[in-house]
Amino acid sequence: MKIFAALYVGSYETALKIFTVDRLNKLKEVECQRVPIEIVQDIYYNGKISKETISKMTEVLKNMKQTIDMYQITDYKIYAGPLVEKADNILFVINQIHQKTGMKIEVLSNSEQRFLSYRAVASLPNFDESVSKSAAIIDIGGASLQITLFINGKVRTTQHIGMGTATVRESLRQLSQFINRKEQALQIMNKEINVFINMFVPEDLQIENLIILGDNLTSTVNCLLGKEDNDFIKADEYLNVLKQINADTFDNFGHIPNMIVDNNDMLESLLLFHKALVDNFKPKNIFTQNVSVNEGMAFQYFSSKKQLSVGHDFEQDVLTAAWAIAKRYSSYQPHLKALEYVCSHIFDAMKKYHGLPKRYKLLVRCVAILHDCGKYISIAQAPECSYSIIMSSEILGLTHIEREMIATAVKYASKDIVPYENLANHFTLEEYLAVVQMIAILRVANALDRSHKQKFKDVKMCVKKKELLISVEATDSFVLEKGMFEKSADFFENVFDIRPVVKEQLIL
Repeated sequence: MKIFAALYVGSYETALKIFTVDRLNKLKEVECQRVPIEIVQDIYYNGKISKETISKMTEVLKNMKQTIDMYQITDYKIYAGPLVEKADNILFVINQIHQKTGMKIEVLSNSEQRFLSYRAVASLPNFDESVSKSAAIIDIGGASLQITLFINGKVRTTQHIGMGTATVRESLRQLSQFINRKEQALQIMNKEINVFINMFVPEDLQIENLIILGDNLTSTVNCLLGKEDNDFIKADEYLNVLKQINADTFDNFGHIPNMIVDNNDMLESLLLFHKALVDNFKPKNIFTQNVSVNEGMAFQYFSSKKQLSVGHDFEQDVLTAAWAIAKRYSSYQPHLKALEYVCSHIFDAMKKYHGLPKRYKLLVRCVAILHDCGKYISIAQAPECSYSIIMSSEILGLTHIEREMIATAVKYASKDIVPYENLANHFTLEEYLAVVQMIAILRVANALDRSHKQKFKDVKMCVKKKELLISVEATDSFVLEKGMFEKSADFFENVFDIRPVVKEQLIL
């Protein structure tokens, strides 16, 4: 029986969870340890992690390592949230902890951290049904908030907002001299949430379900109502329960992990956060899912070992999000669809020659979808604008490196790519070569639709004698496309040592 330990250093607590897979092929939690450590407060006030906090972190991680050793676990991961990277001394902190505990902390980007939480909730049996009409997934962190909007079961957008429970708590402290400090804090929260709603939620859309990822407050609400995590709660019922909760509530629920039991300020900010979310989104139902980054780490591990199967299509989420960005920036849809289609076929026909993993087909498709988005801002500076748009957008399901690879391929799709030395601080050599290969594929696909009129009806490809034979059924004269094709073919041949050759058959 495989057993895995997931250790996560968050902005205000460090959590160890140990998991296995039960006989029903479901994730089972074996052990949970959560210790409050106020990293966010150090960074908020001093810009670095204090000696006292480092010392506490070290002791906590030593104790957690002893627990891992007690279970004789050989497979474990330790991640830290993206906030810690803002600490001026983070490199020294990671090195000190490694020297004293033997544990190497990996720092996640925001998109990587949020995806782990999302992966956990999306792997639950009722997930696809809960987002089938309209839903907003709310991932509340100490320093920030992530909102993912679903419409008709598809991701419409994912947005990162720089407001979390710890930052709201600090706002409440700064307003402590005012009698109406809660109302003023709510005004700030309402404004930020309303910006998202006004920009991304259609006016005539009723949010069916608000899915709030697990924290102590969601566990408490469920206990008060006698509900399980998978049960839905009517919005008005949820708001009524929030009014009943105070610091004394936790005395009656000793089994709830006690991160906020002794922290009235954090409880107050959480209550305000939940109220603001429900008031602004006005959902029919609330789903509280008691999952976290730790569960996401476990799902990632056990699915890679083929011990857990996940029905949700995470790659489709990525593609849907990419299409949403393209539509937002008014990219020409027929051209993008043609390019995505052709790029996919080139990738498949060339798989014996490019040697890229299957995952890179997803990246190639994203390159095709997003390559023109910058023209909305500036036609003359479209490549640079496209790069900025992609790097500034949250695409749930992509790692930071994958998103940067897509953005770089788009940036150099129509101009000479810089040597590896210029990008060595961004990519490994293998990643750089993959970017160049994606550029070569996009350029050939783009040349086939140079007129943006989709003159081909069908495309077939195969590699023979160092030639990529591209057979197209043309519905109009293909002279322009063939005339502009040679330069792209030259670049493709330099990259792959395979030359693309177009053979068209005019269909009248």
